[in-house]
Amino acid sequence: MSARYVSSQFIKNIQKGTKRISVESVDQTTAWKRPTGYPSANTKEVFSNVVDKNSDSFRPETVKVAMKESQHQSDIDNRTHYTAYELDKDDKVIGTKHIVDEK
Repeated sequence: MSARYVSSQFIKNIQKGTKRISVESVDQTTAWKRPTGYPSANTKEVFSNVVDKNSDSFRPETVKVAMKESQHQSDIDNRTHYTAYELDKDDKVIGTKHIVDEK
C-alpha cells in the first residue's frame, strides 16, 4: 500500500481569475515525515511557478496542490517532473499528478 497524505506546509497562494490555489509542500504521509527545512526556498519558488503555469490542468474542485516529490524522473515518466497531490476544500486527496515545467 502506498503512502497516504497526512499534512503539508503552506508556501503561497496563487490566484487565477476567480480560482485560488494554495501551493504547499507535503511534510508528512502515513509512511514518512520530512525533516525540518525541506524544501529549500529556491525549490519552493520554482514549484510555485510550475503550479502557476499548470493551474488550468487541475480539477475544478482543487483548492490545494501539495508537492509530494521534488523534480525527478521515473521509469513510468521520464520527463523531469514534480509529483503532487491535488486536495479539495475538505483536505481530501482527489488526485495525484505529475507536473512538468514547460519552459
